[in-house]
Amino acid sequence: MGSRRPSLQPFRVALLAAAVAASSLPACNRDGRPGKLDLTRAGSVSEPAPDPALRFVTVLSTLRREPVEQAQVKPEGARAPVPNTLAVLHRGERVSLLDSQGDWSRVRASDGMEGWLKGSALVPASEVQEGTILVVAWAFDRPDLLAANARRKLDPGTLLFIRKTKDLFTEVDAGNGPPTWILTDRVATQGGDVAAAKLVEKARYLQRNGRSAEALEVLSLLRSRAPDSPLVPVLATELGEVPSGAGSPEGATGPSGPSGPPAFPAELPKTP
Repeated sequence: MGSRRPSLQPFRVALLAAAVAASSLPACNRDGRPGKLDLTRAGSVSEPAPDPALRFVTVLSTLRREPVEQAQVKPEGARAPVPNTLAVLHRGERVSLLDSQGDWSRVRASDGMEGWLKGSALVPASEVQEGTILVVAWAFDRPDLLAANARRKLDPGTLLFIRKTKDLFTEVDAGNGPPTWILTDRVATQGGDVAAAKLVEKARYLQRNGRSAEALEVLSLLRSRAPDSPLVPVLATELGEVPSGAGSPEGATGPSGPSGPPAFPAELPKTP
């Protein structure tokens, strides 16, 4: 007799169990906090953005003095070239669209600074909703339980741009590849959770760039503003701190208790 193929039954049972759980509960986060999405099934938000010029930055981007890639430019009237970099804008920052020129968009940042970004780095605020996840979320190639992508998962604290919902699923831009689908009951949309995720993304950026001390400062800010957030132990573990409680951080492995949305600044400071 030939060798038998490995059975897919356990995997299918797990997916069906997830489907039953998702379909029998109202839309909410895994920890029980409301997670109602304001998107229609067609993908547009239920209420238009008050400012049609408002855009979200969807990828880490350099705000430039002139709409060119060169490191230095010579503005009209200048005696010598000057750096073309004005600031680094992180995912989730809000800007106002002022003008367009080919592939470039002139924008005004939250602090009033004006410069140029690649148009592909922006999305109209009227077309997406901000969100995050508080626990690991598996990616799906299509809104189908049998389309799970075993090679891709989203970590807690990933900032999401929510595009649309379909049945049990939500299509999101997670910033580390093409848009993907995740189970809607994993999505958190409360302002406090989203603001915490922005701090997590900032700290991860600093850590990747060898600025560990600054990343720990961001962790300290997150801990002071949202001590009960499940993202605190997640980030503390990533930065090498010993979690305050025994065992693995709940934010990475299971649900955590509810907490009210903390007061966060609307925007993060730009990185020089």
